[in-house]
Amino acid sequence: MLQNETLTTIKRSASIPSIPMVATRCYELTQDPNCNADDLVKLLSTDPGIAASILRLANSALFGVTREVGTLQQAIALLGMRRIRELVLARYLVHKMEDAGSDLIELDYYWRRSLLSGILATKFASAALLPVRDEAFMGGLLSDVGVIVLAKSLPDTYASIAKNYQPHGTEDWLQAEYNLLGVTHGEVSALVLEQWGLPESLVEAVKHHHTSAADMPEDCAGHELARILNAAGAIAKLLCETTDAEAAIETCLQSLQKVELDPSVLLEALSDLEQEVNGMAELLGLNILSSKVFSAIGGQLAEHLKQIEAPMK
Repeated sequence: MLQNETLTTIKRSASIPSIPMVATRCYELTQDPNCNADDLVKLLSTDPGIAASILRLANSALFGVTREVGTLQQAIALLGMRRIRELVLARYLVHKMEDAGSDLIELDYYWRRSLLSGILATKFASAALLPVRDEAFMGGLLSDVGVIVLAKSLPDTYASIAKNYQPHGTEDWLQAEYNLLGVTHGEVSALVLEQWGLPESLVEAVKHHHTSAADMPEDCAGHELARILNAAGAIAKLLCETTDAEAAIETCLQSLQKVELDPSVLLEALSDLEQEVNGMAELLGLNILSSKVFSAIGGQLAEHLKQIEAPMK
């Protein structure tokens, strides 16, 4: 009963932002294996901001191009449909969530943590050779959207919980959501993604990204991605705060074990993680926290992981 009341309140509050038609159409086009690139160019050209972001990404150091990419046609050929889809959806959804922000949540922290989750999820899914790689970034980026929606639609009720969504916040807030509201932020995030028309596997993965393996529904369409999002989210939180190195390593190893990945995967991911986060934040027009803390803990993690790996060689 409490769950139904909470979800009804959220829907009535209009705190779930609508997704623009351009983003919806872009998603449809890029999902079609017979997508006509000219049709995609025409669509993207209707939004100068999106077009500029795509060209900046294509010309970034990430792709090492030897000559300037000056047209959307060239950018699409270089980046591929998946990256175009991710960038367009992320840019629109980020701006919508920025507009729907709440005073209870520090958005610079929220986006730093979400970008880290998305990038790490992509790297973990790729290393595990999972077919969910195309959805991993969006899953990580949007898995905590429910935190923003709950803070916006139920500010008085959610205030005591929201204070834990910050550096060194306790994990008790996850159970507190259910006790107080009858729902978790994962379920609310899934509701948002469902209303945006995103794939069922992505919706289900986000819904269960805090669900233990033992409690995961047998028919969950996104169970593999849910495990990836759980591991990426746990490590992303660590990289957003100054943490005891030994405790951080233990959490990292436990998270990697859940997705059956070797510590070397995380070690490699840490090498350019800060650069990737800052680059994606710039493309999406986001303000994020200072990098000093993240670089420091990243360095500590890298050093400890090297020490762990040394005896294995």
